[in-house]
Amino acid sequence: MVFSVFSSLGAAHASAAAKSKVTVATGSVTCRKVTGSISLSPPLRKGGTKPEKMTWTIHASACTKSNVKHVKGGGLTDVVRSPTNACGGVVSSKRLAPTLAWTPKSVHSTSASFSGFSFLQNKAGQEGFTIPNTGGNASVTGSFAGKDHGKRSVVTVYTNLTIAKFRTACKSKVGLTGYKIISGTAKFS
Repeated sequence: MVFSVFSSLGAAHASAAAKSKVTVATGSVTCRKVTGSISLSPPLRKGGTKPEKMTWTIHASACTKSNVKHVKGGGLTDVVRSPTNACGGVVSSKRLAPTLAWTPKSVHSTSASFSGFSFLQNKAGQEGFTIPNTGGNASVTGSFAGKDHGKRSVVTVYTNLTIAKFRTACKSKVGLTGYKIISGTAKFS
């Protein structure tokens, strides 16, 4: 009787371990829906002199995948720091090194490194970013590193701000506390 109890426990443990297996996804992934936010602490202000902390929170969905058939999406949070909270300081490109967690959790994370970001604008006048910056570089380890360790990886997002709204918020008493990422795409390969 004791033998059968331990055998049952061992089988249950093996079954749980098999279900929690983490897969490193090969090849590439493209997510056609990217949303999120960028919060600014302290708020950006015209002539600001305090150290700035930008927290990027990004959610990706509508993903096509490589060897993993069930990738639903992913998300990341990354912090970028600037010496001041002056409105002009945010336009200086900074290195980004996010780690993306994929859904479901059985897909191993992606660690990326981007040399910086460049600003761009869509046809509606909304400001956005392309990562890496123009002429910059990218590298990826973990899932979706592709054959070249992520050199072709790119993220493009657009915000709810136009340049006029950005300037108005920066000049206000409250300053700019953050903005939303309303659309974009992400490709890791």
